[in-house]
Amino acid sequence: MSVLCISVASVALAETGPRSASQRHSSGKPTLKLHKMVEPIYPEAALKNGIRGTVVVEVLIDKQGVPQAVHALRGDPTLVNTVSQAIQQWRWQPYRLNRQAIAVEMMIAVNFEPEMVEEPV
Repeated sequence: MSVLCISVASVALAETGPRSASQRHSSGKPTLKLHKMVEPIYPEAALKNGIRGTVVVEVLIDKQGVPQAVHALRGDPTLVNTVSQAIQQWRWQPYRLNRQAIAVEMMIAVNFEPEMVEEPV
């Protein structure tokens, strides 16, 4: 399984409620430093049933670097659930704009392929 941040981030001006394109910072992409990452676990039922593919999620990261919302954009529901559970445990260094910690949005892609799963020894 591989994890890839496909779109680093856009600045979220409002921490609650829906955000329109006009509410997103579009010039430049902030970079975030990941402090803690928990790898998603390939669900055994998905492995047995040959479920594979890429899960893409959008994550709202608050001013403290903690995920507040994970929204699935694409992927099998079984795999989306395990990705969401793992990402809720991730922690980032807070992003700062003009020395102020701010919330940001990030898209993350996780690829699930049975061939990439290590067999227990």
